[in-house]
Amino acid sequence: MTNIAVVGAGTMGTMHAASCRALPGATLAWVVDEDPERAASLAAPTTARATADLAEALADPALDAVILAVPTPSHRALTERAAAAGKHVFCEKPIALTLDDARAMTAACERAGVRFMVGHVVRFFPEYARIGALLDAGSVGEVGVVRASRVNAYPFVGRGWYSDFAWSGGPILDMMIHDLDTLRWYFGEIARVYARGLSYTPHRAAVDYALAIVRFANGVVAHVETSWAHSGFRTSIEIAGSGGIIRHASDETTSLRLEQTAPAAPVRGVNVPHSPLAESPYQTELRHFLDRIADGGPILTGGDEATRSLAAALAVLESVRTGRAIPFTDGWPMLESQGLVSDIPVTV
Repeated sequence: MTNIAVVGAGTMGTMHAASCRALPGATLAWVVDEDPERAASLAAPTTARATADLAEALADPALDAVILAVPTPSHRALTERAAAAGKHVFCEKPIALTLDDARAMTAACERAGVRFMVGHVVRFFPEYARIGALLDAGSVGEVGVVRASRVNAYPFVGRGWYSDFAWSGGPILDMMIHDLDTLRWYFGEIARVYARGLSYTPHRAAVDYALAIVRFANGVVAHVETSWAHSGFRTSIEIAGSGGIIRHASDETTSLRLEQTAPAAPVRGVNVPHSPLAESPYQTELRHFLDRIADGGPILTGGDEATRSLAAALAVLESVRTGRAIPFTDGWPMLESQGLVSDIPVTV
């Protein structure tokens, strides 16, 4: 049984606490939040103890791991504290706002001999995992072009810290990073990005949008869209190859379609709907973390993977800010700054 402390009792902390309650082998032992009432409310349906003092939870010798569901600027400090206390760390994405912080977090966990995982949950969504399996099987031949979109309504201040660009990095670090991470998982490292968007304009205070053209080292080109300019949340992806197209759209009844051209042999059901109903992807993600704690195997979204995906998102931000393409070398972008640049020049 793995005893877990959820740090942060907001939206994602509530989600992770529910996963802890649902998974055999996991026990929600602590809920930590700077607001004692909010911590107590989330802990109430369980035997978990609530506290506003992280040190109290980390001092518990029975505690095995922490889940950090707190604003991104706090990730490094809390990861280092948890690792120093000998606790395994699951941290929400993005791993950090700077590459220096991301690398320091990974190094701290390595030094302490604890496991470290970052919550790039899209890899654990059944639809996206199925797409990966179809690509591995060569179902659409040689991939040429990808279109991915992840859009939502603007998170105004009353809905939390996300709307503060200096804290969240806007939709590029909050949302587009999911697709950049997933596409890296599918196609390998990036060679170049070019992007346009609103993050560094006065419009950003009420609406934000970005479109990135991402060229991978293997030649695949992806158009990746993110937006805080829509009325609600939805995602889609279309992958076109020499032998067909894979499409997924979260707002369609049939959530995944495979269309193959000129198959080698007759097949039944050219359009293959795939909408698996299984455990929550957040439960699947947590189960992966617990299994890797138990068996010591490789973590799918470990510190280095999360740092490379952060680097890709920072490259998109820098391209938006500077108006120039950002080249990559060995999967790492050639950046002017190793972190979020939060100054907003008054331009249109």
